Amino acid sequence: MKKKRNFFAQVLRFIVYAHLFFWTIIATLCLFYNFINPPLTPLMIQRKLVRGYECKPRKYIPLEKIPKSIVRMTIIVEDANYYHHFGFDWDMVKKAWEKNKKSGKIRFGASTISNQVARTIFLTTNRNVLRKYLEVQVTVIMELLMSKDRMLELYLNYVEWGKGIYGIETASYHYYGTSCRNLSKTQAMKLVSILSNPIDYTPQSYYRSTSARARYAMLQRYF
Repeated sequence: MKKKRNFFAQVLRFIVYAHLFFWTIIATLCLFYNFINPPLTPLMIQRKLVRGYECKPRKYIPLEKIPKSIVRMTIIVEDANYYHHFGFDWDMVKKAWEKNKKSGKIRFGASTISNQVARTIFLTTNRNVLRKYLEVQVTVIMELLMSKDRMLELYLNYVEWGKGIYGIETASYHYYGTSCRNLSKTQAMKLVSILSNPIDYTPQSYYRSTSARARYAMLQRYF
């Protein structure tokens, strides 16, 4: 019995130390990323190694230079309560749970912009319980150590917008040959609409995606 207790004590100690180490690493990176932009992300590496997507030359644009209309569009379709929650939108979680239960499959997610930043900047897009568990912890740490504006800026500059395309400015130049500051309302809406599936669809083929069409229709009502 004593040996068994010692074994469980060692396992528990390892788990605690592993968590403390992970939290320290993430907290340190969050503090750094308040002032510097990540040169590379795990998602970029994953896409290169697993799918062979070459990272297109990236163009970073500060949040204050991104048109407010594009920022609003993104928040509307991705996380309407972004500035009013602490990383998790429990109403959205409840609705996703009810929809998935009704369909019998996990088809609807409840990821906030904060959650997406967590996996885009610090983790990967692999769908498994471990990644989701780590994502929750990273989200909490980010919300404690980073401002909402800074997280939104990182999101708009690092979120995947196509094969090897990361960020609104890079996507804008890739698809339209100009800065996001020069996009028309229609171009911006199409670009934001494909965030639901940027690998399979482009602003030119968004209408083939049910979710992208729904997002575009939603944006038309607001803009």
